[in-house]
Amino acid sequence: MRASFRRKMKIFLVTGCLVFVLTQMNVNAFADSPVIIDHTCTDLSRIPDTWLEQAKLLTLHYAHTSHGSQITSGIACLESQHTEYSVVVRSGATEGLPPEEDPSALRVYDGNPPETYIEPNDYWYGTAGQDRTKAVADTGNYDFSMWSWCGQVSTAGESYIQDYLETMAQFETGYPDMRFIYMTGHLDGSGSSGNLHIRNEQIRTYCIANNKILFDFADIERYDPDGTDYLDLGATDNCDYSGGNWAIEWCNANPGSDLCVSCSCAHSQPLNCNLKARAFWWMMARLAGWDGTEESSGDNGEEGGGGCFAETARLR
Repeated sequence: MRASFRRKMKIFLVTGCLVFVLTQMNVNAFADSPVIIDHTCTDLSRIPDTWLEQAKLLTLHYAHTSHGSQITSGIACLESQHTEYSVVVRSGATEGLPPEEDPSALRVYDGNPPETYIEPNDYWYGTAGQDRTKAVADTGNYDFSMWSWCGQVSTAGESYIQDYLETMAQFETGYPDMRFIYMTGHLDGSGSSGNLHIRNEQIRTYCIANNKILFDFADIERYDPDGTDYLDLGATDNCDYSGGNWAIEWCNANPGSDLCVSCSCAHSQPLNCNLKARAFWWMMARLAGWDGTEESSGDNGEEGGGGCFAETARLR
């Protein structure tokens, strides 16, 4: 574990968080069970304040193309509404975290040198991309690394996805002090019978069976905050479906909701980015050590569309 993280953990010990800290000393604490982050993991009011603060001590390497920027856009928007969700992101062609802040903020490096627009061959596909990811991991600066698909899963074959899964697992074997976060591909309107869903199910099945961390990008795009499922109504990454656009419709029906605050959201609607931001913070709290079953005694000033408390190993 990084020295800076250990120092901050000692501070929490001094301030009386012993019970929480003792469960947080290893990023591999959840290696014995999967962590599945989906549309039911967006109600941030349920995250105990202590675990939110613990999450801010973590560091993340994040690589993506434009679709993946939905998360960074969403978390910036969330912080502008609720400053307790403090995050600082440094995007650049050279590796490096932003400076530590006081009070603490979750720190993210966005990129994979020498670029910031990261396709499969820049992160996991092929030796050159793998070497670039390993060079970032070699710095020892990061607790987690995450890469987001663009549209590749829509046309991918089974062997291509298996290669992705095995390469991510190899990263974890090579860097046992880090965890690598898996993702599904964004929706494309092809429904549950389409290749995208089949390949996403391949990713989900693997992550559940092998106790991986999965940020289920597609699942978050499939449901509105009330839990209505649009997958087999032709749902796309823009939240379009055969009857209209579920994000626009939901926000029209819920004026003033924090989930509908305007933000730049590549290829999609603000509601989609805002939901993904909340799922991201839920994930970081889980990775900080929260078991996902405790309700907060405080109020994080937040509303959301799901609980994620009955987290089960389920396919969709």
